Amino acid sequence: RDRHSRAREDAYLAVDPAQLARTLPGIAEVGGPMLVAVVGDAARFRDAAAFKSYLGLAPRASETGESDRKGQPMSKAGNRRLRTQLIRSAETARQLDPQLAAIYHDQMVNKGAVHTKALCVVAARLAERAWTVMHRGHAYQLRDTDGTPIDRATAKRIVTERFTVPDDI
Repeated sequence: RDRHSRAREDAYLAVDPAQLARTLPGIAEVGGPMLVAVVGDAARFRDAAAFKSYLGLAPRASETGESDRKGQPMSKAGNRRLRTQLIRSAETARQLDPQLAAIYHDQMVNKGAVHTKALCVVAARLAERAWTVMHRGHAYQLRDTDGTPIDRATAKRIVTERFTVPDDI
């Protein structure tokens, strides 16, 4: 296992020497290399929405005749392992990033979503941010909901104060 971990780390550092993937909230030792392995060159995707669709984190389309139903389940197309990794990473990310916490809070409190659905929505946003980080080549910056850059401690405080889901929900 140690040899595998070292080999994975060496391969990851060869393709992402700045460790940009690991700057994303919730993406850690294993998630970073997995993200980079699946994304490859971010420019191969037209935009963040195309990457999200590629992973199967976009809602399935349901358009027939004159009806266009919104809120369909996610398509689950694409790389299952990275999709699962992003959903798991979303749990941590929503506790570290005020913008992602606001999305989770809105899903749970205002839209009545269950925990898993809310995490899938956060994972979709995390996928978009992952593509953006890899495409631009800049580290992820935590920001308040108004876009102001903040440090990790301030972000955690904001999440705790403003985006904690009440126990009864």
